[in-house]
Amino acid sequence: MKAGRLRGAASQSGPATLHYTGDNRRHGSPVIDPGRRRACPPPVHGIFRSLIVRLSSLTLGLAAAMLASPALANKPTVPRQLAKMDAVAFQSAATIDDDDLEFAIIISTHKGFRKEWRVNGSTWADSHVEAHIDKQSGDTRFEVHQALRYQGSQRSYHIVHFEGRDGKLVAQSLDRAQRGDDSMCPNSEFNGDCALTMKLVFSVDETLLRSVLARADDWNLKFKGRPNGQDDLHIRIVRAEIEGLMLAVDDYRATFSGQVGE
Repeated sequence: MKAGRLRGAASQSGPATLHYTGDNRRHGSPVIDPGRRRACPPPVHGIFRSLIVRLSSLTLGLAAAMLASPALANKPTVPRQLAKMDAVAFQSAATIDDDDLEFAIIISTHKGFRKEWRVNGSTWADSHVEAHIDKQSGDTRFEVHQALRYQGSQRSYHIVHFEGRDGKLVAQSLDRAQRGDDSMCPNSEFNGDCALTMKLVFSVDETLLRSVLARADDWNLKFKGRPNGQDDLHIRIVRAEIEGLMLAVDDYRATFSGQVGE
């Protein structure tokens, strides 16, 4: 039996294609055709290995960044619309409550951004700042108001942490920590997680707020909950809201300075 002829040789530049020709079709002997070379695909296991290495590198990079900057990892967020607002918008939306039967005039930013936002998986928040101007003396007291809506068991807050005028950490007692009408939850008919509410208030002086404006950054707060830190609440008050309140207070003082103290 006559053997088929070899039509070509393997090239050193890449793999060649084997096919049958002449007598080889009858006898099944492969023939190498260098003109029909094709690229060999990379091994599948190599692709997966490369993907795993890249994902591992990305994960390690993110973890290292968070460990290197814990402040970044704990920085509270605010809605995009709120972050885009400027001081003039808050100044224009500021309300002035001048009740003849009250000793103080209240200027508030509570209508500046009237929408609560989620600060974590089970907590929604809404913040604003107020100025209380004494009608007799003209002295001004500022307050930070924090409204909460959350699910789960009742919480308890008594202390708030923030950066003081000198840049040092301050732990201050709350003026008020008022619960909403949640006395009937849970009850005999509903024993699951309830939607509970709280209102937290603490006072600050004008010098502190002016120092926040001088830093050109938002003001971060941390309301302390249980000792294990489980209920700790990180809140961010945008700088524009504080500046808008101060502009409204300055305008009021300039306009009604002759009436205060009468």
